Amino acid sequence: MALKTILILAIVAAMATSFADAQNPLGIIQINGTLYCSANGSPTNNGNTAPVFPNATLQVTCTGDVIAPGPTNGTTNSNGVYRLYLSPRPNATVNSIVASCRVFVLTPLSNCSLALPTAGLVSNLQFVKTVQLGFLPLRITYMVAAGFSLQA
Repeated sequence: MALKTILILAIVAAMATSFADAQNPLGIIQINGTLYCSANGSPTNNGNTAPVFPNATLQVTCTGDVIAPGPTNGTTNSNGVYRLYLSPRPNATVNSIVASCRVFVLTPLSNCSLALPTAGLVSNLQFVKTVQLGFLPLRITYMVAAGFSLQA
């Protein structure tokens, strides 16, 4: 009976390894950060500490065929924190995601402060790291907004 159990575990491990090799090496992409109520989404505004931007709608849009299905939407929580998840296509690389995807803040800045313009924000992405989850054939690639600016 013990031999049968070991054999089954060996087969499952071999299948998991094959599955991991067939997956995109990026795994799931998580974009996270905190959005602040300032002209560039950063925590300081002209030397003053900016409040967080709660309930702001964000969207990740990519050109080309690097994520599925796309675009991805999310909302900041009451602390201005957001987490957006992307499912990359099998041929996607870190460089192709960074080169073709942008994070847009669709909610006008004036919603958090009347002193700010009615425009939204946009940012490129910046790669942080890719982590394998233990012995599982799953990976998470972490990215952040590289720096927001006003949408033109």
